[in-house]
Amino acid sequence: MSKVILGDFILDTSSNLLFSGDIELGAEPKVLELLAYLYSHRDRYSSLQELHDQVWPGRVVSDTAVRGTIKKLRTLLGDSDIAEPKYIKSLSKRGYKLICDVADFPIAAAESIAPPGTDVDLLHVSGGYTAAPEQPEIHLHRPVRLFALVLLLFVSAAMLWLVLLWQQQTPLFEESPLSGQLIPMPAGEKRGLTVSPDGSHLAFIGRQNQSEPWQIYVMNRRTRDIRILPVASQQPSMLVFDDDQSLLVVDQRVGDSSIYHLQLDKSMQLVREQTVANFPIISHLSPGTNKGDWLINAADKVQGTLKLYQWQTGSKELKLLQARSSAIEHIYQSVYSPSGQWLANAVLVNGVEFRLEIQDVQSKRIRYSGNTVGRIGKLDWFGEESLLALDKRGLVLVEFGLNNQRLLMEHGEGKIADFSITAVKQQLLLLQNEYLSEPVFRELFLTPEVALKRLVNVPPGVRMINYADGEQGYFGVVQTQNNRMLVKFDHTGIRKEVLYSTDQQFELLDHHPKQNALLLHVGQQLLVLNLKNNSLELISSSQSYLDNHATFSLDGNKVYFGQLIAGQWELHQFERATKSSRPLVKGYRSVRETAVGFVGAMDQGGLYLLDQQFRQIKPLGYSINTDFISRWYVKGQQLIWSDFDLASTWLNQLDLISGELKKTNFLFEKMWPRFAINEDGNQILVYSLGSRTTNLHEVDLSVFITKK
Repeated sequence: MSKVILGDFILDTSSNLLFSGDIELGAEPKVLELLAYLYSHRDRYSSLQELHDQVWPGRVVSDTAVRGTIKKLRTLLGDSDIAEPKYIKSLSKRGYKLICDVADFPIAAAESIAPPGTDVDLLHVSGGYTAAPEQPEIHLHRPVRLFALVLLLFVSAAMLWLVLLWQQQTPLFEESPLSGQLIPMPAGEKRGLTVSPDGSHLAFIGRQNQSEPWQIYVMNRRTRDIRILPVASQQPSMLVFDDDQSLLVVDQRVGDSSIYHLQLDKSMQLVREQTVANFPIISHLSPGTNKGDWLINAADKVQGTLKLYQWQTGSKELKLLQARSSAIEHIYQSVYSPSGQWLANAVLVNGVEFRLEIQDVQSKRIRYSGNTVGRIGKLDWFGEESLLALDKRGLVLVEFGLNNQRLLMEHGEGKIADFSITAVKQQLLLLQNEYLSEPVFRELFLTPEVALKRLVNVPPGVRMINYADGEQGYFGVVQTQNNRMLVKFDHTGIRKEVLYSTDQQFELLDHHPKQNALLLHVGQQLLVLNLKNNSLELISSSQSYLDNHATFSLDGNKVYFGQLIAGQWELHQFERATKSSRPLVKGYRSVRETAVGFVGAMDQGGLYLLDQQFRQIKPLGYSINTDFISRWYVKGQQLIWSDFDLASTWLNQLDLISGELKKTNFLFEKMWPRFAINEDGNQILVYSLGSRTTNLHEVDLSVFITKK
């Protein structure tokens, strides 16, 4: 392995080159030799004399020269605070030590690569792999799928209310300015807020209720007159004014996203609509440094990595500006500073870490890098050296010159959905969601036809449930301000017992009633919660990159899970009795056990029948959705799975004997793709999203300036 990850950097140990993302950093050879030596001996302190002897062998150099090289290395790494170093720690009379997080650099494969630090030490390997299965062409009778990492960007924006927000900082506002000016707007949901350059008009995407399509509205800020634009866009997700009389619209259609240019007349009526760019995935659009230049965060294939492109209005050509060397890093939002000197990038790493980076455009040097609390929903510059960012906490001021983040405004009962700063920098416009109805859980019959059985009573804050005690109770995941809890409650939803608590994100993947055990995905770990003796069984290390569809065996004594190793999915088996894991077969990411063998899902979700030795019998001709919010089960001879786009959810039932397929279509808001199924396989629990309306508030930015 010639490349390693050192904190936010990549070191090529074979050539002593240092990279920030895909950008090679310029440095003196001795500075990088010093870094390579500290990396090689990172388990201990290296004395000053040792550095003399090993980094400058055969040469006489002063202590001052060595310390000067260490200072240059710290400057290169942005490690300026010696009292609280991030990379190099010094200790009197002991020397220097590399203290940042270290991980192996993933090895590239055909379309994906292994995550940093993939840990196989816990896998007590016995026996070898079976041969990688053949992959004949499969006709997929389902909508195009989104890659889990990319999907997170879109769904989290549309479903921001699903995440209950936490933050212990005191906001700068003693009273929320949302109690200020309320601008009259049509009822219903709104998003994609933007203001014209002259500040005279604003535009937004809205709909009256969940059953209606999204539409584009333009409002005159002086007269409050509102006009609906009759556009072809089917799933608009974002708007940006190109000039005072034209708009760019991102149409978010899975596998075929587009950017439309809308030309308006002086009365803001639509004159012309034209498609100007196409990508499988588009996550963000923002102005470039010159008139007519645009930044597009997009992926060139459905399961590709989000990269940064430059596009010129009227041109069909795109220029790739930035692409990360790792397929698990996505640049999902980018914004230039007003002068064009700085470029702010919001980055998603490994599906779980969110980071904000600010880069000097000329030198390509990373000026600021800091983790954010979840995904940034909106990012905009507030002056030349600070930004406003909308994350899980609320509205945050990022002062990168001071290396500081400050919470300006918390999400209240009505969460901030979007914001826009007027061109004259005098006003802040905020969209705030107000909930009209709470989300509900519904229990559905699967046979003979899908039909509603009843509504399920659950405690407040529950976002996921599963059957417990033979359908007489439920397991649920509850979010509070500071943590998440796994609770068990009865069918009335009143009596509840806390079984597990953590401050990390986690999901309940499976339940085995006879073993009285629950399978949990906590952060980047798989755990079994054994309710018989109230113990936890660790299945995988925190460094593993895991599939989200792990499951118990039929007898509950084993757990099957997929792990990404060197860019290829491998299926593993964990023996609960011996606490040991072993690899089973390459090419599969998840399986479900049947009475005679297995149903296996490959990298792209293609389904195959397997025998008990995991040898391929035949393809089923269908594919499951491998995204993290989907679910699939095998109950008897029935294979049941969910699929979705951002408008609909499909419930699929395949008879493994006859090959008959039944599909039931729901509005996306009426069925969240994550569902639970009972032991007999004839009933499911589904989550229906609550309805809401969005209010528009106008805030004087001088309030922020005064409070700074």
